[in-house]
Amino acid sequence: MKLRKNPNAVSTKLDSYPSCHSTSVPITQTAATANYSFENRTSRDSDEHAQALQDWDQTYSQLTSGSFKGRLVEARFKGLQIFRETTNLSVSQEGNSREDCLVMGIPVQMSGTGLFARQVLTQDSLLCFPGNRGFSLKSPEHFDIVVVAIPEATLLEATGLVTHAELVDTLPKSPTVQLAPSPLINNLRKSLLSILKHDQFEPAMLCYPQVQQEITSEIIDHLVNVLQASSDAPLPTRSFKSRSHVVKQATDYALDRASEQVTIVDLCHHLKISRRMLNYCFMEVLDTNPVNYLRTLRLNYVRRELRQPMPAHAQIRDIAGKWGFWHLPRFAAEYRALFGELPSATARNGRC
Repeated sequence: MKLRKNPNAVSTKLDSYPSCHSTSVPITQTAATANYSFENRTSRDSDEHAQALQDWDQTYSQLTSGSFKGRLVEARFKGLQIFRETTNLSVSQEGNSREDCLVMGIPVQMSGTGLFARQVLTQDSLLCFPGNRGFSLKSPEHFDIVVVAIPEATLLEATGLVTHAELVDTLPKSPTVQLAPSPLINNLRKSLLSILKHDQFEPAMLCYPQVQQEITSEIIDHLVNVLQASSDAPLPTRSFKSRSHVVKQATDYALDRASEQVTIVDLCHHLKISRRMLNYCFMEVLDTNPVNYLRTLRLNYVRRELRQPMPAHAQIRDIAGKWGFWHLPRFAAEYRALFGELPSATARNGRC
């Protein structure tokens, strides 16, 4: 499900407000104005947060306990999409962006490290991927990142012939974590953030084509500098990539067969590894054991269904059972510990 917005709308309220809400007013178009949008949204649920971003098809699963709080500030113009995303809890993200775009994200603040495309993401690195490739990200708690999605054609057309040829070779072919000199990363980060901070930039200025062109040129200059100077971040250990692959295979296998109540023994047989090795893989990559991680993902799938309008005859226990939860009191307690509310409260809110 995607949220559809008026491309010629600008948010006029930059303070916090109720869950996943934004106040917008239409902009009258004249010969001196250009299409753009500027949104400032807050959310109280990881699914609402995932759906708030235009042109992205993604799923968020909350991994740590507590009440989710997210904020998204987004500007769009001339095919560019620039946004700052802030989340207070660790989240597993999977999805796709626009197929014609190059996406680069630079952490602003983060408590601990993240995991992007089976590589460690730190505050001194950046994530990068072509929009036609799916991505996966496990963010830490209190994660703040600024992201730009730019059509590759726009990026290449703005360069000279020599630079154009060099840049084609530097564009990532798959999701990756990149390292570049700190001054170049800082310059790109500051440039993107300045567009999203209301104390530095008035969003209504985006109505002027000249302003859009100036911002686009500045961003492209920084992007080209970073791309030409960046290299793949090294893996923390030789085994990290293979163990990340094991975690991905185990997670996909278990979730595809949720109704079968897949056990750790089943996973070990399927992956042809020992129980100890499976546990090592999850602990090194995700800092948790496979039982806890897979249970958390299944609880997120339950919440996703409870937030949808349910038929009159449907019962919470039916949804819980579908995802392998048979001990209902224990299920309710685990659900409340993770999300801060009982399943019945989620179901009531979903009907509203």
